[in-house]
Order: sequence, then C-alpha cells, then structure tokens
Amino acid sequence: MSDRTIILTMVDESWASPGSVLGIFLESFKYGEDTQMFLNHLLVIAMDPKAYEYCISLHHNCIHPNTFAHYFATKTQSNTSPDHRSFSWRRNNVLLEMLGLGYNTIFTEADVLWLRNPLSHFDPIRELSISCDSSSNGQTSHYFHDGGVFFLKANAIAFEFLRYWKLFKVLYPKSLDKSSLCATIMQNQDAVEAYGFRVNHIKETSFGGFCQQTKDTLREAYTIHANCCDDLTSKVQDLRSVLDDWIQFRKNVSGSDKMIMRWPGKCLGWKFT
Repeated sequence: MSDRTIILTMVDESWASPGSVLGIFLESFKYGEDTQMFLNHLLVIAMDPKAYEYCISLHHNCIHPNTFAHYFATKTQSNTSPDHRSFSWRRNNVLLEMLGLGYNTIFTEADVLWLRNPLSHFDPIRELSISCDSSSNGQTSHYFHDGGVFFLKANAIAFEFLRYWKLFKVLYPKSLDKSSLCATIMQNQDAVEAYGFRVNHIKETSFGGFCQQTKDTLREAYTIHANCCDDLTSKVQDLRSVLDDWIQFRKNVSGSDKMIMRWPGKCLGWKFT
C-alpha cells in the first residue's frame, strides 16, 4: 500500500488445493465490505511447489517456496491444520525479513474470513495491533489465542522484539502457547516494557473466531478465524457455511435477527438457532 503495508499469509499443499481453505479465504475478500481492494496487496507465500501451482491459478501475488527455501525445507503435508509449532517458526522468520525490509505487515491466517475492512483497528503508531482471547483446559492452565490477524509496524522496536520472541522459543521450547504472540505478550510483560514494545489490544468481538462465537458475530466481526478446529475437513465445511451465511446476511440485513447461524457445526458439534 502507499504506506508500505502488505498483507501476508502462508499456505501448504493441504490448505492450497481444490476445495480446501485458500479458495474460501480469497473468496471472502470479494464478498466482504470494502475488502476486495486488499487482494491487490495480499501476498500468499506457498510452502511447497504444489501449493504454489494451485495458488497462481487463483491469485496473482503468490510467492514461490524457493524464496524461503531455508525455512520450508522440512515441511511435510498434513491432513489436519498445519503443525502450530513448526508453522510459527517459519512465520516468524518471514515476518522478521518483512520488517527488516521496511514493510508494515498485516499477517492473516488463511483460515480467516475477511468480512469488513479492519484497517481502522490498526494503530499506525504502536508496534502491534492484535486481538487476544484466553481459554482454559478445564483445570488450571489458560491458553491465549490471537484472532488470526495482527498488524506489525516496521520499526527497530518491532524487529528487536520479534528477535526476542524467536530466542525465547529456543530457550524455552516447552513453554505454553509457544506459537502465540498473545501468550508471549501476556507472559513476558517485563520484556514488553524493556523493549518499549507498544501493543494496541483490539476487542475480541471485532476479530472473532470459532472459539468465542456469539449470535452477534456477523453484525460485529471484521474477521472470523476458524480456530478451535484442527480437522481440515470440518474446518473447510464450517468456513464455507459461515461465508454463505455472511453472503445471505449482506443480502437481507433487515431480516438478519432471524437468521439461523449454522456455524461452526462440524468443528464444535453444535449450532446456534
């Protein structure tokens, strides 16, 4: 964009194939409110050759895996969502390179639907704009999730903090939520303050997800993340249902209060009525 902001996502073969996640992700930009223009600024990094071949059949800004071959050399295909630990390593290395080149970066998971233009939620001054949500395993542990989309400002503070994040995961590989930027912030406030890393916390209802769905999601959310769903088949089916509901919602806003929310029936095993 004019301010050197790019939108970035990453996909492997399992997510970039006919009938999988990538097609629904790109389609959401076309049906969102004031989101179609973002396709011109969206870079899709393919993590393997098959993902690249499929990507270029749908989108004009796909990055060949050879560009980041040193990060993707050990990638293996999965029938579920990408392994969060290895994916996080690769993502963070790519983000460091983008920040080092001076690009403000909006990172979005590919299993996110873009329903509305979210730029107004991104603080152009603070290093990070992110939505964080916590969940419990039913005992004493709490896990932090991000909303699937976050904004990083390209400056020296952000660059050095990401280097710290990378080092932290090397030194403490068994730490909880090691793939979550939200967890790193919540569990390392001393480091956040020491680096002067400023965080703009976005309310959860603006960047929604399957973990924290409500009846008002279609009315309030700018993006919806298919989190709390590791099974790829269920993820794809529910993403399609949400997008179809969103399309109907836009066609008939006046009657939206009576809409039946079908999602996320496959991922969570129930639905709103």
